[in-house]
Amino acid sequence: MGLMACNQSPKTGEAVDTITTHAPDTVKQESDTTAANKPVPADKLIVPGKAIGQTALGEDAAEVFKRLGKPDGGDAAMGKALSIWYAGHDTTGYQTMIYTGRQMGTQDDVARVKQIRVTSPWFMTAEGIHNGSTLQQISKVYEVKKSATFTLKKEAYAIYRSAKGIAFEIDPQEICRGIILFDASSQPGQIYLPFYNDMKVVE
Repeated sequence: MGLMACNQSPKTGEAVDTITTHAPDTVKQESDTTAANKPVPADKLIVPGKAIGQTALGEDAAEVFKRLGKPDGGDAAMGKALSIWYAGHDTTGYQTMIYTGRQMGTQDDVARVKQIRVTSPWFMTAEGIHNGSTLQQISKVYEVKKSATFTLKKEAYAIYRSAKGIAFEIDPQEICRGIILFDASSQPGQIYLPFYNDMKVVE
């Protein structure tokens, strides 16, 4: 489960997400102001507790893999799996991470999406919140609470969680570097465990 990197520096012109294909220049041209003044297209919309782009919580993992293709990395054990895709298959690019699980031995013995994590700023909420937004901007839209910490490249990151089913990875400069979607009824430890090997719950 060591796939927790939150790299935000893909090569110029390669800011292509891995949930759906889009024009590389879209990220550079989109601002918080313009995003807030027009509807966000469905293929880039983040709906807390529901979906990011075309990938939805509870969706059959087999359908996700058909759409995204073979993951660039991952880990699996005991009916649970973490899959990761890099933009352009470049490990320095933006990441899409999907955590799936199945209820083994039950009638619904199908691997389903439990959590989604993205680092691309191309995805955004209806209010224009995306990776790159500040904690102050996020706090104006969502009631968030610091709920966990982890380290990345020897820097301390904090995770701020909203009860609506969305969480934000905040760097030391209070900039969002990763967004996680989860079932709003999940407990903090259940939410973050798949992504961070040194995560500490603080709430």
